[in-house]
Amino acid sequence: MNTCILISTCDKYRPLADFTRARLREFWKDAPPLRLCGISGDPCALPLRDDPRNWMKVVRSACDDLLAEGFSQAYVILDDHPPLGTCHAVHLNETLPAMMRDLNAVSIALSGWGQGRETMGKPRRWKDWELDHCLVSNLWKFPLHPALWRIDALRAILDHLISKLPEAEQTPWAFERKGGAADSGLPEELTANSYRIEGRSKSARPFPSRFEWLKASTDLYRYAVRKIAGKQAREAVDERILGVHHYYHGPYPLIWSGLMRKGTVNPNALFLFMVGRRNDWIEAVESMHLG
Repeated sequence: MNTCILISTCDKYRPLADFTRARLREFWKDAPPLRLCGISGDPCALPLRDDPRNWMKVVRSACDDLLAEGFSQAYVILDDHPPLGTCHAVHLNETLPAMMRDLNAVSIALSGWGQGRETMGKPRRWKDWELDHCLVSNLWKFPLHPALWRIDALRAILDHLISKLPEAEQTPWAFERKGGAADSGLPEELTANSYRIEGRSKSARPFPSRFEWLKASTDLYRYAVRKIAGKQAREAVDERILGVHHYYHGPYPLIWSGLMRKGTVNPNALFLFMVGRRNDWIEAVESMHLG
């Protein structure tokens, strides 16, 4: 197998990485080998040769290590993006790596289109998969939601950004925003080969019907709140109940923005856990005191 999983983290968020690893063991059968970057003192950790505060350099060094181990593809997962349900192991372990080879893709995003999310580029069919082929001009074509990456391409993107950006800006956010910008200066072979999947039809289990009901119910409730109490009241409600809209069902079920948002626990994730009856997850995340 030339595919692995790479989780980037740091000492402060190591509990998040442990939570994500536990969910990987729970939901992803026969998952590829797992590696960590950004920390030391863990059997799965790659050598830490850079300042752990510099995300780009840490991940760039990890790419070197993974290539030296013989890996050519990696599911790059931030420490706060665990799978939230059963993964489709065959698609993740076999189908998507084959797709990447056939398309010579740079990245294949697991947080894709459909389920209320628009396409960003043009349709592309691969076997029975309906893909969104991102345009060179698409800003958000380099996702740091869970995605399969061609490691040499990821390293090349990081090399370019590290050479252009001051150290203080070598962050995950800048990777997405500056790397995807039309004026990034990256060669077209790196900017023209990113894809997003349509997840629902490729999930391991049918989409839970209660989420469809909850989406409709929350939309009706939000509409009523705005009509009665105004836009600000509706926005306050949104802070608590939009988790069901941010859930993306696919071969790797996930929530948009992950478990953290702006340095604190994402309330949308907590709401999703509540309606999913996972009080144990709420307790585990809240006990980490990450804010």
